[in-house]
Amino acid sequence: MTDVEVGPHVTVLTGAANGKYPDGNSVLIEGSDGTVLIDPSLTVHDRGGIREVDRVLISHAHEDHIAGLSAVRATHIHAHHDDVHGVRSLDGLLSIYGLAPREAAEFRVELATTFHIGDVPNATGFDDDDVFDLGDVTVRVLHLPGHTRGHSAFVIEPDGVAFVGDVDLSSFGPYYGDHWSDLEDFVASIATVRELDARHYVTFHHKGVVSGRDEFVRQLDAFGSIIGQRDERLVAMLDRPRTFAELVHDGLIYRPGTRPPSFGDAVERRSIELHLARLRREGVVVAHADGRFEAA
Repeated sequence: MTDVEVGPHVTVLTGAANGKYPDGNSVLIEGSDGTVLIDPSLTVHDRGGIREVDRVLISHAHEDHIAGLSAVRATHIHAHHDDVHGVRSLDGLLSIYGLAPREAAEFRVELATTFHIGDVPNATGFDDDDVFDLGDVTVRVLHLPGHTRGHSAFVIEPDGVAFVGDVDLSSFGPYYGDHWSDLEDFVASIATVRELDARHYVTFHHKGVVSGRDEFVRQLDAFGSIIGQRDERLVAMLDRPRTFAELVHDGLIYRPGTRPPSFGDAVERRSIELHLARLRREGVVVAHADGRFEAA
């Protein structure tokens, strides 16, 4: 792992394969009055943890963002109020995904073994615009829901660093495939983060550090455009009446042969559900009385 200093107080702890899932890029912030670790990854766990920090901030309750939590000695652990129950317990985390019973049972084993996840009952919540003061550096919460209800970015000043979590700028595109995901909230959050002016933007996956607002906006716009591309693909799939089950079978999100066995079907179901609702509101898709859907 290569640590990257992006400011006098901020170090990115780069994950394996530049933070490709299931790993990720964690951030360590060191101030005169305290230290903060953001999103302890599998790499943080595999390197044997990290020295004691005052606080761990979790951008949202997903397995890869808390995989290193058990290896970190922290006085306080925080996540957004809407997601904190997913950090407090394994049952709470599973409730965010919305998996079918068989899928949930299989994924529970993976969460405990691959991601080292257990219960953290003392985790507490934060809100949008809350500020954590470390003396000569502050960390401000920017709530960006959509990926999960509580997904949040962190703005670190005076270093001019923004950790944007799973607004990860990847070629895969925005992920909103959980029970607690929302497509329209994600669209709004992309618009919100687009106005954020920073020197460096840090993503949990893939890109790592993106320097300069112009480059960040360029990559963000490409990332956001994938939502429209999915709309277009779904409309093309509906050139004839099709059932929801048929759409899920063929898939909208994952390339053929890449659907994860534990949760891939659930992601397709939720994502297609959200796109159908969006396209029906716009009058682009209609639902027939027999339950099938078709392009208008």
